[in-house]
Amino acid sequence: MSKKCLRLTLWLLAISLISIASVNAEPSQSKVKMVALNLSFVDAEWDGKIIPKGQNCKEYGGNGASPRIKVNNIPSGANKLILEFSDATYSPCDNGGHGIISYQIPKGTAETIIPSIPGQTFNLPDGFTLIKEHCGADLGMQAGAYIGPCPGWGNLYYVIVKAVCESPENSKPKLLGSGRLDFGTYNHY
Repeated sequence: MSKKCLRLTLWLLAISLISIASVNAEPSQSKVKMVALNLSFVDAEWDGKIIPKGQNCKEYGGNGASPRIKVNNIPSGANKLILEFSDATYSPCDNGGHGIISYQIPKGTAETIIPSIPGQTFNLPDGFTLIKEHCGADLGMQAGAYIGPCPGWGNLYYVIVKAVCESPENSKPKLLGSGRLDFGTYNHY
């Protein structure tokens, strides 16, 4: 057999083995379909346009508590909601910079109301766990888990809510769904 013929035979054999392996291979993990969470305010004073007067940070005379949020369309496998509070206008406090906090829910919960979280404290209501404290402490403000909108005039504040399944077997929670709710802009001085 010539060298050319031998190379061709080995090449065809390799292609055949690769084809057989790919046909018999099991998918490593089935893809999870992401669900869009439906988010809305429970309290009428929050309209998603203007931050209600007094709901800003303590340094500007406010109460700074988060709004109560109604969450619908929660995937049945979720056992925790992760809330990432942000200021879209001020990059050091975007992407969860106003605090990242989890809220425990029973598996199978399709709808829930997330209670209000007090601002600039580490004393969280039952069911909540701190993941990352707010950015205000780096700016000389009172530390805590969540910080309410803190002026800049016209800054846009929002929250991303993620539905996850957390289990001891997973080193990282499995993301099942998410949604965004704009709190509005700050227009009070």
